[in-house]
Amino acid sequence: MTGSLQVKNGRYYAVLNFKNNSGKRVQKWISLNLDEKGNKRKAELALRELLNQYQDIESIEPLNTLLSVHICAWIEFNKSNIAVTTYNQYVNMLTLHIAPYFNYRSITLSSVTAGDLEDYYTYKMAQGLSPNTVIKHHAVIRSSLQWAVKHRYIKENVADCATRPKKVKYEGNMPYTIQEISNLLYLTQNEPISVPIFLASFYGLRRSEVLGLRWSAIDFNSGWLHISTTVVKEMEDNKVNIAVREDTTKTYYSKRSLPLCQYTLQYLMRLRQKQLYQQQICGASYINDYIDFVCVDDMGMLLQPDFVSQKFQKILRKYGLRPIRYHDLRHSCATIMLNLGYSVKDIQTWLGHSNYNFTADTYVHTVPTSHEEMASTFAKQLLGSPNENG
Repeated sequence: MTGSLQVKNGRYYAVLNFKNNSGKRVQKWISLNLDEKGNKRKAELALRELLNQYQDIESIEPLNTLLSVHICAWIEFNKSNIAVTTYNQYVNMLTLHIAPYFNYRSITLSSVTAGDLEDYYTYKMAQGLSPNTVIKHHAVIRSSLQWAVKHRYIKENVADCATRPKKVKYEGNMPYTIQEISNLLYLTQNEPISVPIFLASFYGLRRSEVLGLRWSAIDFNSGWLHISTTVVKEMEDNKVNIAVREDTTKTYYSKRSLPLCQYTLQYLMRLRQKQLYQQQICGASYINDYIDFVCVDDMGMLLQPDFVSQKFQKILRKYGLRPIRYHDLRHSCATIMLNLGYSVKDIQTWLGHSNYNFTADTYVHTVPTSHEEMASTFAKQLLGSPNENG
């Protein structure tokens, strides 16, 4: 790559010579924002800095490619290597947030700076996004820029110099106690989402796992249920669709088998008989597309993700129950198991987490009375020990 100084309309320009994708030599004119008169030395210095910046970069594409277009290319390149849900999250992130911001400012792959990224993070948090969500945006942008460095589109990854927001721990409402879960299950047994509530409360399943549970994945003879299918929302042609993902879970460790105890065995067998009876009385009106799925309505239609979450909030208000998120039933399951004496490692594998620390830091909560019990137990041990100096 070579370059020279040119003057146009009394202003200095750096003219850089690149190759396009066809290998043909093309020029890129870059304004140095310097008047011709009295600025030759400054213009020469600016040219040397540009030549140094783009040293070893032969393609002109990075200069003209919008940052959002590059990120889109990176997402598509990695599509086969990431989970479908992750791919859709990346596409939504790019479409709804990253592209509108950077396109409006005409920021390209080669022109983006650490300051530009920090301005974006600040802007998004001012709009209401949480720091943890913005950190995910940072991770996507950084990974796409690292891909550009690897392919020598750019010389450095400016995201490494950008200060990302500090991660904050979710400080929502405390998970339900075992008494609250018992009351919830009793009050909601006739509600349209009673089954999703039960499965999330007892097994701590994710919403996608709950809705993806099949009857064929439940072995009543051996006493096990197998988590291998999920139901997720995905973006396609700017439209949100509901997709059944066969043999696809959030992570490798999420694909797991959980035991049926007498309680859950009887619950699911009763539910199975109820659905078979419903199919008989509805006849041809019953929807057979989801006949193997556990979480369907009375006409056989698969329950939708947003319906479950939104209906759950309405049910809590209906019965005057303490507000939590539907996903907090998963947190409740983990915390109850910890209080029952099970190890964090056991809880990790039950929930299908790939990381022990993530389970401990995110899903296991202490109840307000735990520290009181710890102090009381410690005191009893101290008082019960012989005084060696006495």
